Amino acid sequence: MKAAILGTGSWGTAFGRHLCHKWDRVVLWGIETAQVDSINRTGTNPDFLPGVDLPPTLRATTDLGDCLDGADAVFVVVPSQAVRGVVEQVAACPQLADGVPVVNMAKGFEVKTLKRLSEVLDESLAAAGGRDRHPVGVLLGPSHAEEVARELPTAVVLAGLPGGDWAHWQTWISGPFFRAYTNDDLIGVEIATGFKNIIALAVGMADGLGTGDNTRGTLMTRGMVELARLGCALGGKRETFAGLAGMGDMITTCISRHSRNRNFGEAVTGGDTDPQELLADRIQVVEGVYMTQAALKLSEKLQIELPITKQVHDVLFSGKPPRQAMRELMERELRPE
Repeated sequence: MKAAILGTGSWGTAFGRHLCHKWDRVVLWGIETAQVDSINRTGTNPDFLPGVDLPPTLRATTDLGDCLDGADAVFVVVPSQAVRGVVEQVAACPQLADGVPVVNMAKGFEVKTLKRLSEVLDESLAAAGGRDRHPVGVLLGPSHAEEVARELPTAVVLAGLPGGDWAHWQTWISGPFFRAYTNDDLIGVEIATGFKNIIALAVGMADGLGTGDNTRGTLMTRGMVELARLGCALGGKRETFAGLAGMGDMITTCISRHSRNRNFGEAVTGGDTDPQELLADRIQVVEGVYMTQAALKLSEKLQIELPITKQVHDVLFSGKPPRQAMRELMERELRPE
């Protein structure tokens, strides 16, 4: 069995390391020659996952055809706003064999179109005539790369469009420390795992302001309310939001020291630097920033109230001081829970 993993960041590398327990070959595809050479030369990924040894059955390449040639499954682990462009390249590549599933592992929506990333995959494959030949799925949930790389117990959710044998791939993806559950609510899984990054940004801002556990619990709980409002309006199932993709990913992302969204939210409160300037200095993508834009646009389109999302957006894009945003949330009109 060969796995093609598109992306050489921390998550793609950690997941590839995990797959080496079962799969004969794992190939990472990247676009930076120096980084790819470093992975192959040192057997580590010093840029994104320093100190973690990689198995000899894992290698990296800048040649997409080489990565896809003979692959039994393709896993897309690139930033959300890059997914369409990458999958269009994959769909046009002659080395991609018929029947190979394409599974997205990025979290969020495409801001320009407000579409879920499985929809982006489906459209990109369809444009090249490959919609019926490649099952489309997602693998998402509470899964920090740093912990997966250290083989700490982790559980995620595998969901896909009809036509894929997702129970079969569940078996191949799962391992001694990495457990995949299937879920037939593809819409709910994608919305939940993308939206929680917005709340993690809010929690980080609150932490940066010196608030405590009461505030954190409030934001996470009311954040779940906003998630359910938007998720149900878009066709997700409410019970999904109480599972790994919803509550599980929300808790993990909001409290973890590994969470780049929580950490970025905290950094925003640390001085006078514009949030967009802070973002430009980040090596890793902060997906919650893009998801905030998408969620606010969707809420306006659907006429759904998302007060936390709106305040996070105003801090990130309108220059509102985080402390003012917190005060405005607390001073909203009183109402039943």
